[in-house]
Amino acid sequence: MVNFVGKINKFNINSEKIFFLLLIFCPPLLSFPLLFGFLIADPTLLYAGIQTALAAGPSGGYPPYPTIDPNIGFTSHALGYRAAWDILGGRLPWWNHYEGVGVPLAGEMQSAALFPLTLLLALHNGQLYMHLCLQVIAGLSTYVLLRKIGCLPLGAFAAAIAFEFNGTVAWLANAVINPIAFLPLTLVGVETLRERVSAGYKGGGAWLTIGLAASLYAGFPEVAYLNGLLILVWTLVRGGSLKRVTCWIFLRRIIVSGLAALAISAPVLIPFGDYMLVANTGGHANGGFVFSSLSPAFLLALLVPYAFGGIFQIPQYTEFWSSVGGYIGCILPVFALCGLGGQALRGLRVALGLWTVVTIGIAYGLPGTGSVAQFFPGLKFVALYRYLPPSWEFCLCVLAAFGLTDLARNHRFARVAVACIAVAIVCVVTAYVTHRYHLPLARNRLALDSIVFATMLLIGTGMLVWLPLTVATRSRSMAGMLIVEVAVLFVLPSLSSPSQGTIDLTGIHYLQRHLGFQRFATFGPIQPNYGSYFGIAAINHNDLPVPKDWTDYVARHLDINAPSILFTGFSRNDLNGPSAADSLVANVDAYRKAGVRFVLVPTGLLDSPGFASFKHYIATDHGVREAFGNSVMRIFELPDPTPYAAAPGCVLTPSSRDLMDVDCTRPSQLIRLEMYMEGWHASVDGNPMPISRTGEIFQQIPVPQGRSVVTFRFVPPHIQWAFVAFIVGWILFAIDLLRGRKHTARKIL
Repeated sequence: MVNFVGKINKFNINSEKIFFLLLIFCPPLLSFPLLFGFLIADPTLLYAGIQTALAAGPSGGYPPYPTIDPNIGFTSHALGYRAAWDILGGRLPWWNHYEGVGVPLAGEMQSAALFPLTLLLALHNGQLYMHLCLQVIAGLSTYVLLRKIGCLPLGAFAAAIAFEFNGTVAWLANAVINPIAFLPLTLVGVETLRERVSAGYKGGGAWLTIGLAASLYAGFPEVAYLNGLLILVWTLVRGGSLKRVTCWIFLRRIIVSGLAALAISAPVLIPFGDYMLVANTGGHANGGFVFSSLSPAFLLALLVPYAFGGIFQIPQYTEFWSSVGGYIGCILPVFALCGLGGQALRGLRVALGLWTVVTIGIAYGLPGTGSVAQFFPGLKFVALYRYLPPSWEFCLCVLAAFGLTDLARNHRFARVAVACIAVAIVCVVTAYVTHRYHLPLARNRLALDSIVFATMLLIGTGMLVWLPLTVATRSRSMAGMLIVEVAVLFVLPSLSSPSQGTIDLTGIHYLQRHLGFQRFATFGPIQPNYGSYFGIAAINHNDLPVPKDWTDYVARHLDINAPSILFTGFSRNDLNGPSAADSLVANVDAYRKAGVRFVLVPTGLLDSPGFASFKHYIATDHGVREAFGNSVMRIFELPDPTPYAAAPGCVLTPSSRDLMDVDCTRPSQLIRLEMYMEGWHASVDGNPMPISRTGEIFQQIPVPQGRSVVTFRFVPPHIQWAFVAFIVGWILFAIDLLRGRKHTARKIL
């Protein structure tokens, strides 16, 4: 990479174009084992519970895993795929029939149901393509932003690569990473507006509006909100450097462009807001995260990410891997320290440095930082330790670009050696803190190699100061050290992806043929929410948020020992309490009344202690029969489940869950086993019909004597206002765009 960059000027190639091409092609280049099938990217293979003949990649696996959050599969992949196919089928993805007894889909947010890139999930390996697109957007917009604020091309490129392959993208692959790409894009909009205001031009808010709207559609509001706070800080600092009158014009245009973005985002924000009013949000309720943080014992992992082994590789560190949100490496803070001391854009540098220190302090529970989190509204509901890392990773990338630019211009390379020593001291101190918490560093090969790698990088970067090199070569070499570290750290987790394996679809095909409109319950195979992926209704869920009425119903009637957001068939509140199988046996009539026809058990586990009650139940005369079995699952059929839709004295012929022909000998009440929630509408022969609640959570409508066609339709409450706001937002966007073009043309003429 260093030599390649060094040849750019020699052959008179435009460096800007080369850097742009590299930012586009580097993500697929580093992901080529996944792109070309040497390793398997499909999360279904790891997380759906229907895999066979699974073989690990070069780094071993399961553990270690290629990602720290299985919601890459359960929510982002499975629910995103369902949303993509709804849209491609001509339906807006408002509702998901295949999870629990029906839940909102777009309002759930983690599916990113209305995010344009989610359509890629309909393709094989679509999630990989989606992530690559997000990386390219992040890299290109970071580069453009850094060039706008005066960084030299090489420094901007190295920092853009660092953000393109940042620690959160490397470790987290669920919806958390979706909004990250639009942080620098939004700031490109802020800087564009500032330039135009300073030059006396109108317009210029387009990129700000697009960046903010894309962040909100991307499907993870916590990260979008935290990024928004950083954008606010950046905006205030940059606006403060303008003259007073110009500053107010700048802030006014920022507000208008921001309001346009919120209006454009209304079709996803309003369903989300309405859903929150009736949802169970797990630990996010009642400020559950206000005092939560990572232990300072794990600060070393910020600089040496694999000092504690691979992802979930060592059971002692499971809690850490379940909570951490990213890393920064050793070389990025070296150049960030160099950038922190520069004079150009001094206020911005100080603000980014303070943001980094304070947010890392909040995430790791350092004294005094927690009070800052309580100052801002809504932060107590956010798992800051998990979702703040993208913001400080970005701040360090910007500071590193400043540092590389300052070094190239001022030639004060001795600062690099000092920064290397400072980072090395921090590594030693954090290792000592780990020791003080009585936590040993991992002693496996990966941990030792990562410590050696970090040491060699720091020594090598420091030695570049003293080698007899030209200024240009030294600058390129230092940028190359940053790029090498970023690339190596990013690739390591992906090497734990499966090298081979088979997704056994025979059980899926059986259920698709025989389940009809009924539901199945699982003890592991076809894990939640992969019923949504395959279009077969599962009573189980693994999601956040979830309708509170539904989670209360589960606790009352189905499984009192299941965590509210993890009705998975194996997750337990009390490990010494009743197993999921015990709960099903005790509440089998309630399962049948919820429409459950089949029960899925992992092959080979029926003889385990947790299934003793279920094994006894099916062995006695209760009408349960084994309907299917293979190497992955055994499917048992419960007798006489309640039909999905029924009306006494009527014959129902359903075409789908939302459309059915009804032939009644007398007026009757049609009961449908779908979640009752505001937003559902029903019609009989095109005439609106009121829906009432029955059976605590299900739906009921009156149907007349004779033949009729009954239609159900879910539309999020207040969505009509969302569409009005959507149109208004685009009108504001268009006005800004047109005014900007006309004013620019007039100014030029």
